[in-house]
Amino acid sequence: MPVKLEDQAKTTFSTTEGHFLYTSMPFGLKEAPAAFQRLMTTVLSGIQGIKCLVYLDDVVVFGEDLRMHNERLREVFSRMRRYNMKLQPDKCEFLRREISYLGHVIGETGMRPNEKGIEAVRDYPEPKTTRELKG
Repeated sequence: MPVKLEDQAKTTFSTTEGHFLYTSMPFGLKEAPAAFQRLMTTVLSGIQGIKCLVYLDDVVVFGEDLRMHNERLREVFSRMRRYNMKLQPDKCEFLRREISYLGHVIGETGMRPNEKGIEAVRDYPEPKTTRELKG
């Protein structure tokens, strides 16, 4: 998401190498995640929840078979191209039968809680003091 020219000065930061500013929206800004989610909702309007799932910069495209999956993937790519969005290939994964997404595992048999999240709650140490309990 490009930052308006008049707002770029608000993103200025300094390092030992000099002063820099953002020309595209970084996630570190307070409203950046909400703004990016609104953009993704606009880009994938009408197919979100039907052909794909989206949360911030995670897009999951699903289909009953390879042909359907590829058609839906093309549609998502087409919409992203229309909005001049770019993907980072090193962060993309394709043709997965099972994925971990927002604390759940989604696969051919449906959706279930991610075992790592269950273990974290189950194995959380029992508080021994009032201070630990408040924490």
